[in-house]
Amino acid sequence: MLRKLKLKKTAVVSILSVSGLFISGFVAPAFAAPAKPYKGTTITLQTYSGVPEFDYFKSLMPAFTKKTGIKVNYLQLPVATIDQKIPLQLKAKDTGLDVFFTGSEKISAFVGSGGVPDLNPYIKNKSKTAANYNFKDIAPAVEAACQMGGKTYCIAVHTGGALLYYNTKMFKEAGLTRPPQTPEELLTYAKKLTTPDHAGFCVRGDKSQGLYDAFQIWNWFIPYNNPITGTYFDKNWNFLIGTEPQASKFGTYYRDILQNTAPKGIATYLVTNCLQDFQQGRVAMWHDDSGSIPDVLDPAKSKVSSDTAFWSMPCPAINPKNCALVQPFGIWMNNASKKKDAAWQLIQFLTTVKTQRGAAMAGKVLTPSRLSVLSDPKAKAVLPKTFPEALTYILGHPNTALLPFIPEGVPLIKPIADGLSDLITTNTPVAEIMATMKAGVDNIMKQAGYPKPFPKG
Repeated sequence: MLRKLKLKKTAVVSILSVSGLFISGFVAPAFAAPAKPYKGTTITLQTYSGVPEFDYFKSLMPAFTKKTGIKVNYLQLPVATIDQKIPLQLKAKDTGLDVFFTGSEKISAFVGSGGVPDLNPYIKNKSKTAANYNFKDIAPAVEAACQMGGKTYCIAVHTGGALLYYNTKMFKEAGLTRPPQTPEELLTYAKKLTTPDHAGFCVRGDKSQGLYDAFQIWNWFIPYNNPITGTYFDKNWNFLIGTEPQASKFGTYYRDILQNTAPKGIATYLVTNCLQDFQQGRVAMWHDDSGSIPDVLDPAKSKVSSDTAFWSMPCPAINPKNCALVQPFGIWMNNASKKKDAAWQLIQFLTTVKTQRGAAMAGKVLTPSRLSVLSDPKAKAVLPKTFPEALTYILGHPNTALLPFIPEGVPLIKPIADGLSDLITTNTPVAEIMATMKAGVDNIMKQAGYPKPFPKG
């Protein structure tokens, strides 16, 4: 889970420069001698399909094999498949999985199950880690989301800031001169931009992904600030999202914006569906992370490449400092792997300065996690319009949690996701849906032994 990260001004400036360097050429990183101690080893990596960054990493595997002698079984699967499969593999201690990519918000569940090892012993081992690796170059405020209790469980690959994509041409046609500044204004804009030709607003609405956006929206209505549980429980472990009046306020808003301004079939929408609709000019505003920017700005793929701008999802007056979201994406090692040393070589390879610079240069990632790449002066000349300003705004806020920073965070997804789906697929009274959601969450928490002392981490 994404911990609340306090960003100092200097860190923000550094990370900001962070943003999207499209530099060029990949040069394989150096590794500690001997050069090929793991030659002949085959390791398996799992990640998402349909993501430019991971397609790019796959193209580097021949260079990695040539450098290390390690062969990589590089598996790319749909988002929903990966998100369901990896927790099961970790729980089953599946030795067929060595390395994987996924969001840092899953850290509490992975650590709680013993599924991922601490990477600090590898980072600090000079015989296994190249002298020029420089772990400290990874933005501390980003890497913190991969850490618990002084241990490092994943290496941040990019920051994945939550953005509002918007079509400037549609805005102009509707008489709108700036992005929405409040949740209420977002809803007004969405309705004004909804026409027979295009929807006003799109988010991931499918049960397996809708939570990402829902949590961001939820923060608008939760005025609390809890560094361990996020904004979803108070210090007595009361589930705030299901508690009135916040529950009905959120539920009514969520139903309104998705039933009345989103594309038809929004309840089954994945990130790819919103991306395609936005690319084709069928959606005026879209809320997601920065990972899709290259596809949106590619004129070969997108009809709106010259009409796209970016901003943060708007924050309410009630909670302006706990709204903007940055979700680091990390690379992890399976604790059950029998090839951990070889796996570390791959993790190291994919998170070096040279690899991140190559990805940035190729336009496959806009927000690399390494400060030296993020601050490259060449980046400023190629960043998409309005993106630096949006990222500056986002990173200027403390980050909020996607899931409570407790092992039960992931199991809580089901009752919450079921409620979200019911809000947009049924006409069941909002208060009833939110009460059912709260009951489901309360039951999970009760079975886990709450209320109990806050965990440390």
